Amino acid sequence: MIRASNIVKNYGETKVLDNVSLEAHRGRITVIMGPNGSGKSTLLRILALLIPPDSGRLELDDAPIDFNNEVEKVNLQKKIGYLPQRPPVLSTSVYNNIYLPLRLRGKTKVEAKKTTESILTMLKLKDRANINAHRLSGGQKQLLALGRALALNPEILLLDEPTASLSPNTAEFVQDIVKNYVREKNCHAVIISHSIPEARKMADSLYLLVSGKIRATFNGQFSEAEILKWI
Repeated sequence: MIRASNIVKNYGETKVLDNVSLEAHRGRITVIMGPNGSGKSTLLRILALLIPPDSGRLELDDAPIDFNNEVEKVNLQKKIGYLPQRPPVLSTSVYNNIYLPLRLRGKTKVEAKKTTESILTMLKLKDRANINAHRLSGGQKQLLALGRALALNPEILLLDEPTASLSPNTAEFVQDIVKNYVREKNCHAVIISHSIPEARKMADSLYLLVSGKIRATFNGQFSEAEILKWI
């Protein structure tokens, strides 16, 4: 389990996160919703160990994470698949965007080739494998970045609006991929979303983050009215 307790983050005199606490369990999807500027992306970056909180505690399976221990942090980050709002793609072929990170993680050529081909087939990008990734559409780049994250077989999946630039059909396609991955791998997943239908489909638990504070938490079903009164 990932547990964040009383997380505080300030930028100058602005309190971005104000005593935020949440839990994310293995094999379940935790969704965070809230208005723009509510601190969602900052919280996800803390969970990804990219920035430290000013105060509070972050734990993985009851073990506290020390943000000052660089060796521990790097080892933990190898378990994390993090997808920012505007994920970058490498200025190389679509194929190499997945293959090269796998090789850098120590996979053999055979292992990396097999995984790359499997991911590209799953994402329906195999026919684009040899073109430069910068020639892809915005939605295809989003798919490629997700594929790159999943190819590394993360134990923790952190996705910042993974379907924001996708068509409804492609968004549903991505939602199914993520749900299946989380169930099959029994991994942790925390997803930021602005879509109530997406949240209702994906969320095992839902946190509403408004002005840096958790205002409501839901497990299981929730109504659109309960969400709209906050966002």
